[in-house]
Amino acid sequence: MDKEIKDPDGILKVITALFGKLPAYIINSEKEYPVKIIALKNKALIIRNNLKFPSRDRVLTVVHNGSKFLAYFIVAGGDGNEIEILTPVKIKITAATRQGARVEASQIQTGMVVSNIINVNDVSKAIGFDDKKVDAILLAYRAKLTKAFPLSSIFFAGRMDNRLRLMHHYDKDIFIIDRKEKSTASADFFPFDEYLRIFDSSKIPDTYTSEICVPIKYKGYVHLGYVQVLAEKPLDFEIYKQIQTFSNAVSRDIISTGVFQESRDVCQVMDLSMGGISFIHAPSRSFSRSVTLNGTILFDLNLEEGKRVTIRGIIKNIRNQETNFRVGCQFYNLTEKDLEILGAFLDAEKAEELANAPLEPPTAESSELVEETTESTSLGTVDEPGGPFGGAMDADFSSDEPISES
Repeated sequence: MDKEIKDPDGILKVITALFGKLPAYIINSEKEYPVKIIALKNKALIIRNNLKFPSRDRVLTVVHNGSKFLAYFIVAGGDGNEIEILTPVKIKITAATRQGARVEASQIQTGMVVSNIINVNDVSKAIGFDDKKVDAILLAYRAKLTKAFPLSSIFFAGRMDNRLRLMHHYDKDIFIIDRKEKSTASADFFPFDEYLRIFDSSKIPDTYTSEICVPIKYKGYVHLGYVQVLAEKPLDFEIYKQIQTFSNAVSRDIISTGVFQESRDVCQVMDLSMGGISFIHAPSRSFSRSVTLNGTILFDLNLEEGKRVTIRGIIKNIRNQETNFRVGCQFYNLTEKDLEILGAFLDAEKAEELANAPLEPPTAESSELVEETTESTSLGTVDEPGGPFGGAMDADFSSDEPISES
């Protein structure tokens, strides 16, 4: 039976507990698309949205414990460049149903496996300790960077500073051609006005007018640090591409040191869709360390020979199957590249399945309810540190102050 929440305090409680902590989607033309939640400020939700809508109405959804939460909003403002400020109106709660078709392992000729599993919390912990191999790599790269760009630095730490935290929330690099000319700013990069707030509260001398800042990420998902270049004269797009390549090289070499303790287990995939996956995992030390209910993990999904994507997901259920465990995982804000590869693979498998189908189509089954988690979780427990936002988002959701340098 459906339920509606119209009380402002009740609405805010649900949004604070779930949105930003769980994978969120936005409904457009009766389809659901992943949406980036930036923060909750002044009792309004700030999102990044590049879809076109005919009106100011927005509906965002999350799934939690077998229920689907549809939050209805009105657009109250924004910067006109993908960033929108949404005021909540009501929340409708209904039974969750599986979104999209699944591909069962038995339907696929090539074997799909999951490997290199690591808990997101363990990624941040790994760089919080001194490591001689990592220090040597950073020292070498800092020397190369300084030689090419004297006014440069590499930030790398277990905890985000404010600049990295905001790049993480907006999911955009900083590329400021001329800080004193807003007309030079591009919507493809970090918001210009937000950057001015960072600059005003920073210790950067006023003589510097141009900045490029590119995050260093673990496999494209977890922010580890950033490469920063400052200049008194405008920096161009070619330099930005160089810094982007440089940042990727730093990430690649640090990962190659083995500082991130990825699981060596190889797990057989049981089913796969655009929204999630289930796989079999043997009981092992790495399993008990990395795989926890409602925990966020990263892993490599090998679709077929030569085709692999890196997946970020939230563990929704863990089922004991005598000698092994079956793990159900919901995808969480995958990169555009990984989504494209995954979508093409599933479309190809679906096309092959239809081509080999009998002339008499099987009776369509009714949509099944999403499997509930094996352990009940109240709204309050979703706020625990180390969720999908690595704890940094928690402070934003508990504050009504505007985003600014702390």
